[in-house]
Formats: sequence, C-alpha cells, structure tokens
Amino acid sequence: MRPATAIFLCCVWSLVAVSAVEAKDPRIRYVTFDDDNVTTVQAGLGVSTMIQFGSDEIIQTVSAGDTKAWSIVPKKDSAIMFIKPLLERAQTNVNVVTSKRTYSLLLAVSDNPKVMTAFQVRFRYPDEEIGAHMLAQAKENISSPSLKVLNPYGLNYDYVFRGDGGMKPRTVFDDGTKMFLQFDGDIPAVFVVESDGRESFVNTRTEGNYIVVDKVAAQFTLRAGQRTLCLYNRRASPSAGLSAAAPRTASQPRGSDH
Repeated sequence: MRPATAIFLCCVWSLVAVSAVEAKDPRIRYVTFDDDNVTTVQAGLGVSTMIQFGSDEIIQTVSAGDTKAWSIVPKKDSAIMFIKPLLERAQTNVNVVTSKRTYSLLLAVSDNPKVMTAFQVRFRYPDEEIGAHMLAQAKENISSPSLKVLNPYGLNYDYVFRGDGGMKPRTVFDDGTKMFLQFDGDIPAVFVVESDGRESFVNTRTEGNYIVVDKVAAQFTLRAGQRTLCLYNRRASPSAGLSAAAPRTASQPRGSDH
C-alpha cells in the first residue's frame, strides 16, 4: 500500500486508481485517499455515479463550481453522494467536507470511448487499515503472548491419558517450559504429580482458546469434582518420576503398589 500512496503524492490530478483484484467489474473503482490529491471521476450522460467516502464519515458540506451542468445529491446523514452530468462535455470541481476529512474532486465527461464511466467510486484509507490491523495484532499478542512465540517444530504432543475419557482435552502439547491444553467443555483444575507421589495444584491462565500451565512434568492430574483424568508426558525425563498409577488426592502419596 505504501508504494501506491507514494505514487499518488507525485500527482496533482489523477484518475481513480483501479485494481482488478479489488473490483471484479471495472465500473466499480477504488481510489486511495490523499489530502494533497485531486481525484478525477469519469461520469457519463444518463449514468448515475455513486461516490462512497469513509464508512465512519458523514457529509457536512458540498460545494460545486458548476451546479447547472451537474446533479450532485449527497445522501442525508451518510457518506454517500450521487453525481450525474446534465450536459455533454460537462466538467467541474467539487469540494466535499465530511465529519472527518476534506475531499477535492474533478467531475468530467469524456468524449473518448475508451474512458469507462464509473458506476461507483469507493475511497480507501490504507494508513487506517494498516493501523487497525496493527492494533488488532497488538491486542491479540497481549491476549496470547506465549502462543505467538511458539516454535511449531519444537512442540511435544506425545501425551497419553488414563481415567475419565469425558475429561480428555481436545489438544495437549508443551514447548519444553509450558503446557497448553484445549477443552471442548468445562475446564478442570490441574494438579502436577510430584516425584514423591503427591499432587500440587498449579495455576493456569487463558490465552486465546488455550489453557496454559507454566510447568512441564511427567504427570498431571485433571480434577472436576469426583472425576479425574491423568495426563502422562511420554517424553519426560526418567528423573521426573512418571507413574502409571491412578491419581491420588492432593494429600495422598502413592503407595507400594506403584
């Protein structure tokens, strides 16, 4: 978008910028807004052309040089204006002041059959579009900071389960320092099984659609009331004390049956 903006800054008068990607029909044209640019709108006899400014704007003042050769009708309380030439070879300038911007237009009727009449002219605002995208990206990064720095090639999905299958997470993986879980239903409490067999409650947080645990271990227990499910990390180091036993209560160590 920036190169297009630079090109427009080099011009005092310009035709509406057309993009085959943006408009399937060439009679619908797009122009990049520029404070220092006059936009030419090619009109035609017997054709009504709709000019659409920013969706968050309201037209306040319209001033035209030749009001006898042109019909210029702004739609009330909107950012839309309709123009139509009344005479052949009509040409005039129009200044439009909205609640947000000022536009300079040149309305013209051409005798050249190769010049296509515009049915619609829509203004675009790349700086605002980029700003809105960056703001949305920043908000997403704030809400999901851990997910943004994950290395997809360094994730461990090698987890197995034992217990209540209805509690099984849809997704579980870790990045070596944090575990990520995704659930379809209610979110259970998460406990890490220590090397001595006891369970310790771990704090979790939500990032996007994931529950994040700031810890990686050989075994975790998920609890929801009387329901339990064990998660086993099969890539955990042997010193982590992986157990194949059923989960204990938070205060009950594993017995001699393990």
